[in-house]
Amino acid sequence: MSTIVSGFSTLHGALRAAERGWLRHLETALSARRLSADHWAMLSNLSDEVGITMSELACRAQLPPSSATRHADALAERGLIFRIAAEDDRRRILIGLSKRGVEVVESVRTEERRAEEQLRKRIGARNQAELLRLLELVVQVPVHDH
Repeated sequence: MSTIVSGFSTLHGALRAAERGWLRHLETALSARRLSADHWAMLSNLSDEVGITMSELACRAQLPPSSATRHADALAERGLIFRIAAEDDRRRILIGLSKRGVEVVESVRTEERRAEEQLRKRIGARNQAELLRLLELVVQVPVHDH
């Protein structure tokens, strides 16, 4: 039997709850722009200057490639991203933010910064920095197949 600490019996449960709680801070900004959390994961990893491949975007957004492609189609239809052929290999398609996409990302980032500042006030700058450091360590833990 596992011991439940602070309402979570596993790290997985705590991380999922933290992610969902954090996304609630962005919910109004995202829904006002008809964006999902997955859309935001993609848009927030793009630039208007340099395009990246779909596989790189899927990896950065931590989405399965098929989901990333489906979301990219929807974002392209709305004019938020561009797709261009890579100069070095015309078969490779690069994705980036359109001018409209930049505007949307900047407006959501404003809300994100506001939420981060609220968190910083609540837990302190040192604890926030430590939280980011610890989460980075979690991300870097190698996966071993058994």
